[in-house]
Amino acid sequence: EKDWDFNMNVNAKGVFLVTKTVAPYMMKEKKGKIVTIASMAAKLGAPLLAHYSASKFAVLGFMQAVAKELAPYNINVNSVCPGFVKTSMQDREVIWEAKLRGIDDPEEIRKEYIDMTPLGRLCYPEDVAKVVLFLASEDADFLTGQAINVTGGICVH
Repeated sequence: EKDWDFNMNVNAKGVFLVTKTVAPYMMKEKKGKIVTIASMAAKLGAPLLAHYSASKFAVLGFMQAVAKELAPYNINVNSVCPGFVKTSMQDREVIWEAKLRGIDDPEEIRKEYIDMTPLGRLCYPEDVAKVVLFLASEDADFLTGQAINVTGGICVH
């Protein structure tokens, strides 16, 4: 229950609170861009991480609803759904998963992640940042309510 509450508070409630704070200013200006960070776990579900997957599913549902609510104000609301991103969070996750599965070398888990990725490498924070930058730009003015995968081909819907 502790993991569930933590993930819901950080991932789902965090997105809600930030949106609740910025939306009135954007509505007044009749323009804006909101980009949330979800996860491929929000589209595929992540074994052993139901609490994380559920919190990211909540982010997508919230984003889709708010996109429709704020569209009349010329506010675009979209999400980015990263795959296996090479970060310190992933470092902790591979250690945790290796222990859980009785695997001595956590790098075996990371290799599995790479092997599952059709493009043959992990995602880097810069890969995600480029998509966020696009969604925040004028080039994405006609996109709203979308969840863009940055998974190297793992998630293709």
